Amino acid sequence: MAHCIAEAEQTVNEGLIQDVTSVLDAAEPADEKRRLCAARFAAEVCEKLEAIISSAQQSGDTGTGAKRSCEVSSLSVEPALKKAKTVGGVASETHSELLDSEQTALASHSQLIQWISFQSSSEDPSTPASHGPDIQSGISALVGFVGQAIAGIAADIACYDSMRKLSTFQKVESIATDDDSYQQLDIALTMDANTVPDHKDAVMMVAVKQFAQEQHRAYRYLEYRTRKLFTTQPNRRFAWGLTVCATTVRACLFVHDKVLSSEAMDVSTSGGRRVLVELLTNWTLCESWRLGYDPTIQFDAGLKHWEIDVYDSETQMPRTYICEDIRCNVYSTFGGHTRCFVAHEKTAGPVSASNQDSSMVLIKDSWAQATGPDSDVVHDEVAYLREIRDALADDRALEGTYPRLEAGGVVQITCPDGVVDDTTQLMLKDIGEDTHAKVPARIHRRIVMSPVGEPIHNLKSIDELIVVVGDVMAAHSAIAKRCGLLHRDLSVNNIMFHRDANGGVRGMLIDFDNACRITDMEKTEQPDCVGTLPFMSIGNLELSDVKRTVLDDWESLIYILCWIGTVGINQADQDCEAVHILPIKSWHKDSATNIAALKTIIMHEVSYFVKYILNHIQEVRGFEELYRLLYSLHASLFDNHHVSPSARGCKLLQVPKVDIIRAVQPEVPALSDTQFLDRDVDPAITDSFARRAEIADALVDELLEVTQRFRDEALQRIDKDNTH
Repeated sequence: MAHCIAEAEQTVNEGLIQDVTSVLDAAEPADEKRRLCAARFAAEVCEKLEAIISSAQQSGDTGTGAKRSCEVSSLSVEPALKKAKTVGGVASETHSELLDSEQTALASHSQLIQWISFQSSSEDPSTPASHGPDIQSGISALVGFVGQAIAGIAADIACYDSMRKLSTFQKVESIATDDDSYQQLDIALTMDANTVPDHKDAVMMVAVKQFAQEQHRAYRYLEYRTRKLFTTQPNRRFAWGLTVCATTVRACLFVHDKVLSSEAMDVSTSGGRRVLVELLTNWTLCESWRLGYDPTIQFDAGLKHWEIDVYDSETQMPRTYICEDIRCNVYSTFGGHTRCFVAHEKTAGPVSASNQDSSMVLIKDSWAQATGPDSDVVHDEVAYLREIRDALADDRALEGTYPRLEAGGVVQITCPDGVVDDTTQLMLKDIGEDTHAKVPARIHRRIVMSPVGEPIHNLKSIDELIVVVGDVMAAHSAIAKRCGLLHRDLSVNNIMFHRDANGGVRGMLIDFDNACRITDMEKTEQPDCVGTLPFMSIGNLELSDVKRTVLDDWESLIYILCWIGTVGINQADQDCEAVHILPIKSWHKDSATNIAALKTIIMHEVSYFVKYILNHIQEVRGFEELYRLLYSLHASLFDNHHVSPSARGCKLLQVPKVDIIRAVQPEVPALSDTQFLDRDVDPAITDSFARRAEIADALVDELLEVTQRFRDEALQRIDKDNTH
C-alpha cells in the first residue's frame, strides 16, 4: 500500500497542471444541438437551485447549529420548489410528478445548505469532523438535485433518451477527514443509483476533504482512486474526477501523462454553483467519448461479453471481435495504458473446442507516443509487424516465433466532424494551446495478432525455457537481418510461448512498440534510453554514446536468464524472498546509474559472474543446463577469446580475483592479433563495448550458435522424458 501512496504522490508532484481555465470546455457536448440543450438546462437548473437556497436562507435555515429534522427541511424548500416550477413558462403539469422527488432529494439531504454555508478559512484541519458539515452528503444532494431537475426539464424533449442521469454512491463509514484511507471508496459519480458501490460502475471518482488547506491530499487521493477506473473498465480512454475541499470544487482531467485541474468553483457563491451545475449538466448530456469512454469497445449485457472494433489500416475496413479474456490490464493513470484481450472474430461464429486455439487472437490496445499533435507515432508497431510478417512469411522454421499481424491501425472515433483518429489532440481540442503544448502527444492504436502466447512463468521446466530462448533469439536475429529492426526491450514480459497440438513449446518474441530501425540508430549521436530497467544493457543504463546494436538485446537476454535462474522459472520454483539477500535485488529497486555500476562489476569477468550470479541459481531439476547456457553466453559476449583483450570485459581498471566454485574455464587456443575478430577495428577505439559494437554481426553468429545448440539438446531431453 505504501508504494501506491508514493506513486500517487509522484504523479501529482510531477504531472499536475493547476488552474487550467479551459479544462471545463472539454466536458461540453461536441454536438451543437446537445451543447445548446445543455446550456438551456443548466440555466434553468441554476435558477431553481438559487430559488431554493434563497428561500432557505431567508427562513434562517442555514444548516448551522443542530441538525434539523426532515420535516423542518421540507417546509423550507417546498415553496421555493413550487415557485421554481413556473420559471420559463413551463406548464406545471409537466413537472408535477417530479415535485416530490426533487423535494425529497433536498429534504433528505439538509446538509446541502449547511455545506454551501460552511466557512473553512478559520478552521484548523485538525478539527474533528463533527465540527464541520457532512460534505459528502452535501455534494451528493447537489448532484441528485441536478439530475432530478434535468430529468424534469427534459421529459418532453427528444434528446432525453440519449441522456444519462448522474448520481452518487459512497461507503457509509467513509468520512471527509479519514486521513487518506486508501482501503475504501470516498465518493463516486455513477449512472446507476441502485448499484452496489464499485469502481467498475463509476463514471468518475470524487475526493472529499474537510478543509481547503487539504487540496494536495485531495489530488493525491483522487489519483489513487482514479487508477481503479482504468483497471476495472476496459473501455476507459481517459478519466474525469472531482476534488471537494470544504466549499471549493475542482474538476480534474486525467490524460495519459498529465492531470489538468480546473480553477476553483466555490459553491458558497452563486457564481461557483453556476459553473459546477453547468459542468454536471454537460457531463449529463455529452457524448460518451467526451466522458472518457471508448465507443469502439461495448459491453453486450445480454451475452455478457465485450465487443471490440478494430480498424485495419491495410484494408481500411473495421472488424469486430468478441473478448474472451483480459490478459494484460492498466494499473496507473499515466503511460501508454496497454491492454491485451484474448478474443475471436465475431463473424467467425461460435468457437468450438476443436478450433478454439486456431481462431483465438490477441488484441493489443495502447496509446503510443507521437512526435507531435498531428504527427505519426514515434515507433509504428503496426508497420513493423507488417514488415516482419511479409519478410518472414516463407520461412516455416520461424513460424510462430513472432506475432503474426492479422489487422491493426489507429482507433477511429465518430464525432460531429466525421470519423477521426483517436488521439490526445481529440481529447484536448477545446483546451488552450498553452496547456495543450505541455501534454505529450499520443495516438490510440489497436493491433490484432496471432498466436496467443502464455507468459514464461507457465513453463514446466528449464528445458522448455531453453527451447523458448532458442526460438526467440532465432526470430530476433532474423528480424534484425532481414527487416533491419532492433527490438530494444527484451524482458521477462516480452518473451512468451505457446504449445502445439502435441504439447510442445514454441517461443515467441512480442511487443515491438519500442523497436527502431537499425539505420536510424546508426545516425543517432546520443542513443536514447529504452527498455525495462532490470534487463537493460550497461550502455543503455549509462546513456553511453556507443551505438546500440543487437548485442544490447543479447545482453538483456543474459540478465533475463540470470533473474529467472535466481528467482525461479515458475510458481512452483519461485522464491521471491531469497532474492532480497542477493546483489541481483538492486536490479529492480536501484537507480539506473547504480544498476549499471553493479552489472559492470559482475559482467566484467567470469569469476565475478560466477560468484554473484551462477552460484545462486536455484538447484532445481535442470539448473545445470541453465548454468551452462549462461556461462556460455557470458563467455561469447564479455569474455570471448576470439576478440582482442581490449574488446573483452566492461572497462574496469582492476577487479579482484575470486574463486570459481562450480565452473571450469574451457581451454581456448591462443590467437594471434591477426586472427581476432576485431582486427580491423580502429585501434583508437579502446572502449570494449564500442569495439564489440563494430563486430556485432560476427558475435551474434556465435551467440546464436550457442542458443541453438542448447535448444537442440533440450529438445532431445524433453523427447527422452516423454518416451519414458
